Amino acid sequence: MSTATLHSPATSSSAAARGRARRADFRCLMRSELTKLSTLRSTWWSLGAMILLSLAFTVLATSTLTSQWGTMSTADRSDFQHNTIGLVLQPAAQFGQLAVCVLGVLLMSGEFSTGMIRATVLAAPRRTPALAAKAVTFAGLVFVLAELVAWPAVLLGASITRSHASLSATDPATIRAALAFGAYMALMGLIALAIGTLVRHTAGAVSLVVAVQFVLPIGLSQVSGSLGAHLTGAVPSGAIAMLGSGHDSSTAYSPLASFLILGAWAAALLTVAGLAFKKRDV
Repeated sequence: MSTATLHSPATSSSAAARGRARRADFRCLMRSELTKLSTLRSTWWSLGAMILLSLAFTVLATSTLTSQWGTMSTADRSDFQHNTIGLVLQPAAQFGQLAVCVLGVLLMSGEFSTGMIRATVLAAPRRTPALAAKAVTFAGLVFVLAELVAWPAVLLGASITRSHASLSATDPATIRAALAFGAYMALMGLIALAIGTLVRHTAGAVSLVVAVQFVLPIGLSQVSGSLGAHLTGAVPSGAIAMLGSGHDSSTAYSPLASFLILGAWAAALLTVAGLAFKKRDV
């Protein structure tokens, strides 16, 4: 004989209360992580460096290319005019991300080196919510700040390139690329955070991030033909194509595909980092 188990209103309300408690706990963890971020001097030095590097290389790259207009080939001039937003934002992201990645590494490696990680684990024994709260808080802060940098960079680039190429801040491609700038910075920061969680040592983790971002693409670029282009575009740094107009013939993937590839890298590395964080002693 079978019996049906009926859930009483008290049982349902208890489950709802547990769900609300978990959400409240996660909000507390996020507030704690925001407090850590805002009180660390490395946060403000790194984010300040990101702002300066992004704007400086926007001005440098666009000024250099504009000054070379007279000696450019017809194909290069066409790329300049059809992918102006990429020429403005890609140099900004390529160098500005260095500061974001260093900060992402420091957020975890710093806690391991100082022993602060023990207090973090005591506050969140399940560990996964602690890492998730750190990731969400960090990515949100980087995204917002990067967006505040993207639009001045667009305006600066537009003012420098206007004699040879038009760049409108209201163009859909420009708006998409500016939003992608924030997403790129945030995702790169999450990749660095995951590597910092896995390696635990600041110098080693920063070296690995630099290798992934700069050394690996150089090695893959030596592969000839379409295969080399697709391999180079599939590494995290190749996702910088998401900041372009989509008309750059040198990229193997569209801006949307590049965004999905970078998101997959961040999700995979954070998953591995979360598993390692749960299993290792602190």
